[in-house]
Amino acid sequence: MSDMPRTVVVPIRSAPRPAVVSTEPDKMLCERCGAEMFRMHAVWRCPECRFKTDCCGW
Repeated sequence: MSDMPRTVVVPIRSAPRPAVVSTEPDKMLCERCGAEMFRMHAVWRCPECRFKTDCCGW
C-alpha cells in the first residue's frame, strides 16, 4: 500500500441558488392617495396627486 493519504470528496450541500429575475418592473404605491407611482430619475412620482419622494431619503 501507498503511504499517501486518501482523498475524500464531499458533496456541497449549500450550493448557491441562481438569482430570481423579476419580469415585472418595480411597483410603488403613493403614500397619499394609494395610486401606483412611476419612477422618474431618482424619485417616485404619483400621476394622481403629484406627490413625489425624496431622491436620497434625507
